[in-house]
Amino acid sequence: MFFTDGSKTDMETGCSYCTFENGIKVLELKGKSETFHAVFQAELMGLKEAIIRASQRNETTKIWTDSLSSVIAVLDPHTPHQLVRDIQSLLTQNRNIMVRWIKAHAGYRGNEEADTLAKKAITEGVVVKARNPLCELKQQLQELFLKKCKIVGIMGTLDVLFIKCSKQLT
Repeated sequence: MFFTDGSKTDMETGCSYCTFENGIKVLELKGKSETFHAVFQAELMGLKEAIIRASQRNETTKIWTDSLSSVIAVLDPHTPHQLVRDIQSLLTQNRNIMVRWIKAHAGYRGNEEADTLAKKAITEGVVVKARNPLCELKQQLQELFLKKCKIVGIMGTLDVLFIKCSKQLT
């Protein structure tokens, strides 16, 4: 049985999983990601890493996550999110692994430990690579543009927008 979680600060995200045998934690992962990830992405990264590890066991395994949005996304056969599609593919290849939802902060030891590990992962974790979803990249570019550029004029239509910038972007 695995427990997973994700966490985010202003600048970074972390993900984790842990597993217990006979009440003793026997395995854990603390992973951190690049700064441009949302907590949803961190939750998914923790889930993916747990599935990868559980697939090495070749036994029936339940993976518990407190991220209902992650569970719902994994159930969506038409998701545009690449990380979700990666998880779906792993689950298709490993039918002995089941993803389940667990209520957050309800006193479940494994879930609380995964939560603690995800928070620690932000500063102590190993880097876990994941591509940014397109919507996050668009948001980051917009924020960068607005920080670097003083807008002096905007004109356009609904499908084309021209923005005049008072200084060159660097």
